[in-house]
Amino acid sequence: MTALLGLPPIGRQAPSEDVAEALRELTAIEFQIGETATDIDVTVAPAQLTQLVEALQARPKLAFDFLRNIVGIDFTPEGMALKYQFYSFRWGHGLQVTVPTSVGHPRVPSIVRFYPAADWHEREAAEMFGFVFDGHPNPKNLLLEEDLHIHPLLKAHPLQPAEILQGIEEGPPGFKI
Repeated sequence: MTALLGLPPIGRQAPSEDVAEALRELTAIEFQIGETATDIDVTVAPAQLTQLVEALQARPKLAFDFLRNIVGIDFTPEGMALKYQFYSFRWGHGLQVTVPTSVGHPRVPSIVRFYPAADWHEREAAEMFGFVFDGHPNPKNLLLEEDLHIHPLLKAHPLQPAEILQGIEEGPPGFKI
């Protein structure tokens, strides 16, 4: 029925080979293509992020017009990463972009100029993990006081062992670093 209306199919979403093929045409950008259970996953260096995001919006075969989410992840000691989830309402396909970074206060370009919704997502990742988004128009904290210089979602956060003891995770408190 949805095909008759010109809408994307309803049901379990799977990685789209059409998206992967359209991404392979972006030869000026260095990235690796993998996949998650539902989306194609593109891993790109922070320096290439804005060039990739611009292509995701501008290329008609891709047409990623919606930023679903930005998630920060602490993989200490290996590093950190940002995961961007995009969606195309035009084609009904999704994409995840992974940006691996170093531990500390990694610098990543802001994508607010492409997706205004990135404003709050980037501010939250900066506040909770310590990411620095170059070019962000309003880098104020969302939840914590401005003069509080802690990043609560880092594995190195001083309260992390106590939070584990409260039942967030099983096993002994803390992480072996």
